[in-house]
Amino acid sequence: MNKSIAVSKDLDKIIKDIAGVARILWEQGWADSNAGNISFNVTEHVPEDIRELNRFPIGEIDKGYPELSGYSFFITGAGTRMRDMARQPSENACILRIAEKSNRYHCIWGKSSESGFKPTSEIHCHLSIHRFLLEKKTAQKVIIHAHPEELTALTLIKEYRKESKLNRLLWSMNPAAKIIIQKGVGLVPYFVPGSDELARATLKAIKKHDVILWEKHGCLAIGADVLETFDQVDILNKAARTFFACKSAGIDPEGLSDAQLAEIGRLFSRKK
Repeated sequence: MNKSIAVSKDLDKIIKDIAGVARILWEQGWADSNAGNISFNVTEHVPEDIRELNRFPIGEIDKGYPELSGYSFFITGAGTRMRDMARQPSENACILRIAEKSNRYHCIWGKSSESGFKPTSEIHCHLSIHRFLLEKKTAQKVIIHAHPEELTALTLIKEYRKESKLNRLLWSMNPAAKIIIQKGVGLVPYFVPGSDELARATLKAIKKHDVILWEKHGCLAIGADVLETFDQVDILNKAARTFFACKSAGIDPEGLSDAQLAEIGRLFSRKK
């Protein structure tokens, strides 16, 4: 029996874009071993009326999301590697549709629960954010979590575990960071990866920011598509990398001045 929906042209492109970003994350060293995860609200690209929905494998979540019943999400699997995701998306991710019993889902594409597949351990964080984005009716549908080295390294330095100082540094090291990430970066203190505490703290921070740094852990970003979402992380990590390159050379980087940052703010605040 066929246990996967037919993939439309638009959905196929989304999956290919996700696979492309997964490859970059791996090659950059931002998804060591089985680290990192991606989700995408693909509801509009999946048929609303899927015949014989119950023929698809059913999985369970230990928490219900009634507001998401009927919505479909592409999501990477627990324990899967981004290098494998890049080669074989259907073997390392799934599209799940949240069931009427909202702590259940039907796996309508990709790996099934019958083969022991489970969505990422950060699923509560992902679904909580998607629920928030739907409530706010934003255009953002993608969540990427990765471990960019230089950004994560900044959270290991006590001096930069303060949002105002962290953002001042990142903006001053790369003009694109000020232009593109106008809301700045949110900073979430350390919590155990995959925990409810981390999910709650991230949801609180995402209400004000599109990019979040998890202290001593990694980064999470939201965006309208997977490429835009990745770009935000890439731009910010370049800023952090520039800072550490100067420090490694024994130089305290000057960075953009307050006046220069203010000028960028005036010129680009309405052009994002």
